[in-house]
Amino acid sequence: MKTLTLALLVLLAPGAAQAAPCMQADEARIAYREGLKYRNGAGVRADAARALAAFRKAAECQVPAAMFTLSNMLAAGEGVPADAAAARRWLEAAAALDYPEALQQLALQEPDPRKADLLMRQAAHALTHRAVEE
Repeated sequence: MKTLTLALLVLLAPGAAQAAPCMQADEARIAYREGLKYRNGAGVRADAARALAAFRKAAECQVPAAMFTLSNMLAAGEGVPADAAAARRWLEAAAALDYPEALQQLALQEPDPRKADLLMRQAAHALTHRAVEE
């Protein structure tokens, strides 16, 4: 309960996102990996609140995978009460950075078949670019 309360205070504090400057790109990637470690319990006891905080730090530094994962955790209420509006904002932010999984998830949620098709095509295109870059 103490961890959840602390996480809520950090996440919901006014201006918390603007309080600290964004960390370096490598630090943001490390924060993302830390989030994965705590979410999955890889070598540590699983801790959704710590995972959420780490993903948020990375997401605020424009790490699209962190934005996407944060969105899913917020939607599911992992580590905090579910927040559909915040989840949607992070999902759209990841999609705006051409993160294929976010584009695909938006497509699956889109009621307009034409828009859904366009989003799926964008996801496929973004995934092709990811494969070329790797």
